[in-house]
Amino acid sequence: MLPFSEQDLLTANVNPATGLATDYLNLFNEAIMLFEMGLDMPDMAEELADWKRRGYVEHFEKSGFEMKDVVIAAYHHAPADVRRDFDEVCDRALTVFNSSIDILMSSNPADAAAHADLSGRLADMKALVVEMDSHIHGRSPAHKSLQSEVDALF
Repeated sequence: MLPFSEQDLLTANVNPATGLATDYLNLFNEAIMLFEMGLDMPDMAEELADWKRRGYVEHFEKSGFEMKDVVIAAYHHAPADVRRDFDEVCDRALTVFNSSIDILMSSNPADAAAHADLSGRLADMKALVVEMDSHIHGRSPAHKSLQSEVDALF
């Protein structure tokens, strides 16, 4: 049992049902914003050199987020299947973001083929953030299937 109330979880932007916080997505949304800018202004791509791959707990441990203890505890108490599925998509996202950033930084976005490839990578990055968000909010396909099975019982 968590030593925090549901109100504490909500204040920390943690979904009480999943135990996951939306603030983790800020790491990825920042990279997407800089990636988009780097496509149009290659000098901006250099800003991405400071982007650091961080897992969920590490992200909050190194953040200045006031309620990080609540967020980290909620994550550790999240249902195992929810956390496993979320961690899998996060690992994929971290890999895709890292490789896409490396490719952007070594490409010439003014080249049409490079720009098209980078635009595709950007779309993949955005899709992964949407997928992570769906896990945080309990709307992932796996969760929906389980919920459908439960609903069918009643």
